[in-house]
Amino acid sequence: MIPAGMEAYLMENLPEAAILNRTTKENGKCCLEFGFMDELLLSRIGINCDRLGPRLVAWVWDETTSLEVGGYLVVDNLAMGSPSMGGIRMQPDISPADIHNLARGMTLKNAAAGLPYGGGKAGIVAESDTSPEEHTEIVR
Repeated sequence: MIPAGMEAYLMENLPEAAILNRTTKENGKCCLEFGFMDELLLSRIGINCDRLGPRLVAWVWDETTSLEVGGYLVVDNLAMGSPSMGGIRMQPDISPADIHNLARGMTLKNAAAGLPYGGGKAGIVAESDTSPEEHTEIVR
């Protein structure tokens, strides 16, 4: 099930047609993807495109679970190499723009360190009152 806050954010900031046309579903696993060519749609969610990126912005959730959990993945840039590297944040109110800013930081950090990886970041949207056992289930 998609977290209520994540769903509200989607419906508030993106046209319903874009959500319906771009959401792919397979066995209850849902994904909504945007690339660097989707500058207008990305700007509606607070992500400004430039020459560096982002390369991919994805919203993911699972409609088959009773847990209200979903997330975002941003691959900002792969100029230094592939795959991207950046880690995961888990907060109840994290937004795609937050994840993009963190991914951009990883792009710049990896380039400054001369690492052969692009910059990326993931964010898991989950309620803050989840138990440690639920955290393990969410991350799986």
